[in-house]
Amino acid sequence: KLHAMDGDKYDLITYCIMPNHVHVLMDFSRQIVDKEGFYRDEIPENYTQLDKVMKLIKGGSAYEANKILGRRGSFWQKDSYDHYVRNEKEFYNIVNYILENPVKAKLVKNTENYKHIYIADEYK
Repeated sequence: KLHAMDGDKYDLITYCIMPNHVHVLMDFSRQIVDKEGFYRDEIPENYTQLDKVMKLIKGGSAYEANKILGRRGSFWQKDSYDHYVRNEKEFYNIVNYILENPVKAKLVKNTENYKHIYIADEYK
């Protein structure tokens, strides 16, 4: 479900699906940049905010997970933690944090051995 809106509503940078939570880094600027790559003066009417995107991701993935697990009802916690990345250093700190999360949790010895992880080619 994370890849479904990649390239449309956001650019998916990286994610890590952990046993009880998910870390995701995505760039929403594609919705406010024109065809020449300049920021628009106004936010377009069809701009989809983070909370709406997260509802779509959580709703679709909860449905699929419940189907696989043979259960019904709530799957994800209602809360989430969003953060605006303000500079390049912070961006790469967040990327590294996400990629190293399964190692820190002692699920694997190195990131390459964790199959529930993604990073866009341009950030490898």
